[in-house]
Amino acid sequence: MAKRVRHEEHENLERWLVSYADFITLLFAFFVMLYAISSLNTGKFRVLSNAIVATFEHKKQLTTTHVIIPKDTPQAGRATPHVESVMIQAMQLLVQKSSQKGDMKVVPSKKGIVLRIQSRLLFETGHARIRRDAFPVLKKIALLLSKTNHEIRVRGFTDNHPIRTPRYPNNWSLSTMRSVNVLTRLLQYGSIDPERIGASGFGKFRPIATNLTPEGREKNRRVEILIMNRVFVPKGSTISPSPVRKPVVPRPPSLPEAPRI
Repeated sequence: MAKRVRHEEHENLERWLVSYADFITLLFAFFVMLYAISSLNTGKFRVLSNAIVATFEHKKQLTTTHVIIPKDTPQAGRATPHVESVMIQAMQLLVQKSSQKGDMKVVPSKKGIVLRIQSRLLFETGHARIRRDAFPVLKKIALLLSKTNHEIRVRGFTDNHPIRTPRYPNNWSLSTMRSVNVLTRLLQYGSIDPERIGASGFGKFRPIATNLTPEGREKNRRVEILIMNRVFVPKGSTISPSPVRKPVVPRPPSLPEAPRI
């Protein structure tokens, strides 16, 4: 039988193209990832990362809450919508991690963001001295407020039940002293400029519920921390507030001239 002629196989010199194509694909994916990271919202990323860590570690309550709130240059003396949205998310996260159901609530308003704290979390009935159990909550609130540059107002409210004690002759003085004590604790726990924070008491005169039921009176007994939309501008700062635009008053229509006789 005749021997089969063996054909010599030629070496494929273009096999490097496969590796080169894979390398180009990986390089393209790498640069796409870099571009995506460059436009990352740091505040939302930190909130999301804390939630993911707590989920995987099976923690019911975080010991510390780290939130990054971007500080915009207060050229116009007002916070941008982006900063306000991040602040609302941070306050809601604080409420979820630091209080029982119904003790604290975040309420957006025209003036800013209101953190409403029920008096049962902070005080004993008829007293303005802060309970020790509320100290950790106030520490977290102070830490969050120290990361902003907005003006802050602490406001105290009571129900309509009369109170007469040697220390607090009426509800007005009780609500004022409660707000002052909360303000003092916030200044003690956080690096907050005293010039951008103030306290006031309104007594029974601004209820948010009816005073005819025990549930309504309990809602009215509260302390509110208002983070105002207005950004605090220190005295002597080179930042000038936005100019006030004068309203344009339309001119009256001119009357036609009388015909000459």
